[in-house]
Amino acid sequence: MNKIKLPAAALLLLLSVGAAPLTASAPLSASAASSEKVVATTVNVKTSVTKVNTIDVKMTFDGVKLVPPSGQMVFIYNNSTYVPLRFMSYALQKTVAWDAKNLKVTVNEPNSSELVGIKEYLMNVTNTQNAFISKSVSLSDVKAKFVFNGSTKTLPAGQSSYILNGSLYVPLRFLSESTGNGIKWDQKTKTITASSKSYLEQLDKEGDTAGTVGQTSSPTTSPSPSAGSGAASKVSYEDITSATEAKLNSLKSQSQSTLFNTAVEYLAAQDDTSKANIIAKGKQQLASFTASFNSIVADAEQQLKANGYSTDIISQYRSAFESEIQNGLNAVAGMAD
Repeated sequence: MNKIKLPAAALLLLLSVGAAPLTASAPLSASAASSEKVVATTVNVKTSVTKVNTIDVKMTFDGVKLVPPSGQMVFIYNNSTYVPLRFMSYALQKTVAWDAKNLKVTVNEPNSSELVGIKEYLMNVTNTQNAFISKSVSLSDVKAKFVFNGSTKTLPAGQSSYILNGSLYVPLRFLSESTGNGIKWDQKTKTITASSKSYLEQLDKEGDTAGTVGQTSSPTTSPSPSAGSGAASKVSYEDITSATEAKLNSLKSQSQSTLFNTAVEYLAAQDDTSKANIIAKGKQQLASFTASFNSIVADAEQQLKANGYSTDIISQYRSAFESEIQNGLNAVAGMAD
């Protein structure tokens, strides 16, 4: 096969070796750095571009107003409302796994550790919406496969999934029917309202009173022990490391998806200016994910110290992360020879 241009190869290889937070218990295989293997993952991604206009949408999940992360939005195409799959799934407290090789998305109910990472994500999502300005955006069509709670789901005829700014978008109704959650769309007010399974169960138990809803609607995590906490509030070593690795795995999945999609955008770019902009965006994404990794492990280190535990595992997290990054850089250097 022909040799890939180095900038695209760099992004693809950094993705393949996990240029994203790693955990000591789940390192990525260095063999994934094969350029042929990575390029094969782009087979089902179309290079054609569709242009749409974004729309101003309000979102309420479990009684709380949420705004998607920067760069994510909602748009209507062929009379279907499209939403960012990962953000919507997390808001419904579900896990999302992206298989880049097979272009497959798996959405499941989270275990206790994964739920901690999801709630951490939701706590960092803003509920303040800036002044909306509609803009025209370009979408890349991707033939993704979907599995929800163990069942394979297929998009209705005439609909597709799209990549925009490194995020995968699907029709709102498809997501609602596939997850089994009632996701309501008010066309008149442009409002999306949805509730997670745990939230609905909580409302049933507490009688759905207005005061109770107001108190329980915000996602929470177990409080971190302070220096003056008593023995009863001490968090176990396993709880701290399990929660940390759940966050790292969640961030790893997000970074893999984002960097892969950025590489696809590069391969579809038609001019040098666009390619340069995409490479710059990829570097910013990588820097952002690295910063998030550092923040997560720093928080874990603080909790371990506060509870009197060894912090040796922190160096394992960092060592695994740095080792895989270096493997990726070495592979890129080898392609340049």
